[in-house]
Amino acid sequence: MCHARNQQDWFADLLVFEGNKQAIAATKAWAANPSGWLVLTGGVGTGKTRLLNAILSTWRGEQRQALTSAELLDYWRSAMDAESLGPVFNSYCVAPAAILDDLGVERVTPWSMERLPLYLDIRYNRRLPTAIATNLDRQGMVEHLGERLADRVFDQGTDLVRVVTLNVPSFRRG
Repeated sequence: MCHARNQQDWFADLLVFEGNKQAIAATKAWAANPSGWLVLTGGVGTGKTRLLNAILSTWRGEQRQALTSAELLDYWRSAMDAESLGPVFNSYCVAPAAILDDLGVERVTPWSMERLPLYLDIRYNRRLPTAIATNLDRQGMVEHLGERLADRVFDQGTDLVRVVTLNVPSFRRG
């Protein structure tokens, strides 16, 4: 995930197709007013990370979190090694807004299966603005990360979560 913030207007550079119009509109709206959860799903190379970077490009000078799920777990492991996991973990849990890319790509371990659901539970229960990108559909997330986590990420029973699927072929394949 791109962590550098620059003056580039990432939204202006997006290629618009019928299969990603809804995702682009939802991402622009969420970037302008981060509230609730925005979950972007779709195959590899469909532009989910690019959309998250477009959100990130609008956050100049603001204290918000933007990481892949694997990076997030690595930061927490490093803090655990330094015996400061509690404050570091909590700072990520209660960030005013967060971007979590590649959920479902991380290596599943018993430790990660404690931390990721706890992190997302806290953000979900506090209704903290969170944008998530995943290659997994609901069933794939159940199989990889469990029913509890999938139930929150793909929540359609409340007004908290908006799930948008990108239905375009991989931009990397041409």
